Amino acid sequence: MPDYHAVVWTRRIEGPLKMGDLLVTPQETRFSYTDDFLALGSDDLLGAAGLSLLSSPRLYGRNPVVFPAREGMPLHPRLLALIPGEGRRNIQRQIYTRLLERQPNAPAPGFDMDWALLLLTGYNGIGHLDVFRDDRAALAAYAQAQPTLPTPGNRSPGNRSRFWNAIRDDVALDVTLMDAEAIAELLGPTPSAGGMIPKLLVAIPDAHSDSGTWDGSFARPGTRTVNGKPFVDVVLKIEPMEYQGVAELEALCLQLHREAGFVVPRSWRATLDGLELLAVERFDRDANGFPLPMETFYSVFATGNRRFTTNQDTDLAEVGRWLEKLGSVVNLDVRAVQREFYRRLCFAVCTGNGDLHLQNVAFLGGPGNVTIAPVFDPAPMRAWPRHDVRFAVPLDFDDSVGGLHENLIALGTAYGLTRAQAQETLQQSLDQTRDYAQRVEALATVPAERRERLIGVVRKERAVLENAKETTAMMKDNQARSPR
Repeated sequence: MPDYHAVVWTRRIEGPLKMGDLLVTPQETRFSYTDDFLALGSDDLLGAAGLSLLSSPRLYGRNPVVFPAREGMPLHPRLLALIPGEGRRNIQRQIYTRLLERQPNAPAPGFDMDWALLLLTGYNGIGHLDVFRDDRAALAAYAQAQPTLPTPGNRSPGNRSRFWNAIRDDVALDVTLMDAEAIAELLGPTPSAGGMIPKLLVAIPDAHSDSGTWDGSFARPGTRTVNGKPFVDVVLKIEPMEYQGVAELEALCLQLHREAGFVVPRSWRATLDGLELLAVERFDRDANGFPLPMETFYSVFATGNRRFTTNQDTDLAEVGRWLEKLGSVVNLDVRAVQREFYRRLCFAVCTGNGDLHLQNVAFLGGPGNVTIAPVFDPAPMRAWPRHDVRFAVPLDFDDSVGGLHENLIALGTAYGLTRAQAQETLQQSLDQTRDYAQRVEALATVPAERRERLIGVVRKERAVLENAKETTAMMKDNQARSPR
């Protein structure tokens, strides 16, 4: 593996600014901040943010950020997140790999290809980091005006069909049928979001309503208006055949979280040319479209802990303790974030979401002012047998404590709650999801097999939790009545 060089920039209201220089070797990632970026100071949101929460100018200053490579993590985790993932459902990965393979000196499979993908697609993605080959490439990219392409909506049916037919080919995994150039032209060089469900970063017409619908027209991410009509940046999720019904189920869970008082982005559903779509508003952009720092729990913990590589390398109680430690180096309301994450865990149990892993929860903001990001990806994946697990991050189950109810209450103490507060949080989740099974049953577009499985899972979990609560209450009552 040779040495690789790149530069990192960011977009600001004053104009693009170079953040630093990047060197990647087989042994390490080395990143150095520019004097101009350091001059922003720790009070500036982006200046304080830098490369990562745990690789900030506040912590490193003029000293280089050095991240030792390890198995499965050859690059700093925050940069690794910008590379389109290798999952078979990653549309951008498929598109741009095909385009790179057609070059005269195509990159070799492995890290060479990953690096080429990072340089090709590593800007205008999730968060505030933009990666380029060199400064000239950065300036050229920022100088290029966003083309107002005909968006594949009702006004341009031919273009729409060309796009969605190509996407359908990809979702069907028949990559030889993909019109890679057509998709690349429409999307621009932008990284995708990872996960089992195909996702694209695009902009759609801004309809000011929650859980509304839209006509399927879209533009490249960052587009503010098209023909005077306002557009909003979204993560566009495309339902694959093996997860039929997931778009409708996730839309329901987003709405359920809203009703329960969680901070949840707006979302829109659509069915276009035989594809089920769910668009979720991005929250890593401010009102003017400029990027906000956003980093997953996974990236932050992998940066700070050398033994952490997968979600199985920790447990839920340790995550609570990590949040406590993080509060010593960044301005974080530790108790608020701990309680919010614990509440999401309880809600996930009650809705059949066994996919609440550390890539599905994130921090928003820089070290000077950071909090937990709004809810995203709450799909109830336990509706599918292959994903029927209670927790994506292990819970160190202690049989001496009791069953699920007692272990969940004990877990709450690792998140700064008393047992009474943990019990109250769990009970609120049970109360707020009381009609969930009936609402799932009413989703006629979701296959009956998926509905029945999910309803069975959540009813079983509710019975376990509620019976344990009643048993505990009876034991306490008997103890109180017994003579001393």
